[in-house]
Amino acid sequence: MKYLLIDTSTNALIIILHDQDKKIDELIRYGRQDHQAHIIPMMEEILAKHQLKPQDLEGVIVGVGPGSYTGLRVGVMTAKMLGYAAHINVYKISSLVFLTSGYPNKVLAWHDARNNQGFSATIQAGKILDEEKVRHEEELSSDDLKRRIILNNDTIKIDGNIIIKNKILVEDIYKLIPNYLRKTQAEKDLDQKSKS
Repeated sequence: MKYLLIDTSTNALIIILHDQDKKIDELIRYGRQDHQAHIIPMMEEILAKHQLKPQDLEGVIVGVGPGSYTGLRVGVMTAKMLGYAAHINVYKISSLVFLTSGYPNKVLAWHDARNNQGFSATIQAGKILDEEKVRHEEELSSDDLKRRIILNNDTIKIDGNIIIKNKILVEDIYKLIPNYLRKTQAEKDLDQKSKS
């Protein structure tokens, strides 16, 4: 059984072709706000390289956030489109789990959310031990700081086996939405207008 693993929550566009128990291939491209221009060609490239069609996949597993608003929309919409067009299963997983799945010990995954805040969760072996939430750096204990993995191009570590083991089947792909954890600036502005 082969899966396509996708995450677009950071500036890394990650596409991995994985068998049930081993990685077959991966493509990673670093960019900013331009995942939409590259995700489809990269998917086509990795499948063609291994003489596969989307219908040959058991499913697609997508990181649903938290993370970059634009990036998350690109990844989730692409996974939904692929699942619908190829009639294959779509699975979701936390992007924080996806991007720290290669760490064997307990970690505090931390995706910069600006203003000394981070999208974060304590994770071990692909399981979230507390909850995904926006934390301020001042809230972190000394143990949190020791375990913290600030997600960037050098610290992302991926284990496809952990991702596959912890995937969650999306029963209705039309209801799949990214996990933003907080409102966009546009939503905040709209809320402000409605109150006035």
